[in-house]
Amino acid sequence: MIAFPTLLLLWTAFFMLVIWLPMLFAPKICRSIIEKTLKNTDIVRVRAFITMIIWFLFLAVNQTFTNGWAMFFSIFWYLSLIKWAILIRFPHMGYNKYKWFYSTPTGSLVTSLLIIAFALFTIRVAIMKI
Repeated sequence: MIAFPTLLLLWTAFFMLVIWLPMLFAPKICRSIIEKTLKNTDIVRVRAFITMIIWFLFLAVNQTFTNGWAMFFSIFWYLSLIKWAILIRFPHMGYNKYKWFYSTPTGSLVTSLLIIAFALFTIRVAIMKI
């Protein structure tokens, strides 16, 4: 049986791959979907709230991620929690971040590759914990 923290790491990696792999194959379509979504502040707030709930779940098992490479994920989750809390209050910042990072083909490609590499690293750490 897989331990709960390992399952959370694998779920995180799966979520990142599902979101960012299509950006490599259909970047124009993905960028237009992201742009339309980020222009609606209500959608940004709901997404931020749901993601904060998920990150609180991850941080609830934080005691198991206190040594080795897994500690990196605790830091990532705390920073992400802060980011989503800011987006609940200032949803327009999500669109500004999109315009700055992802709106160009090069920016979306680099971001996609970095996030996919991080997801593969997450899978490696999860497998080492099994």
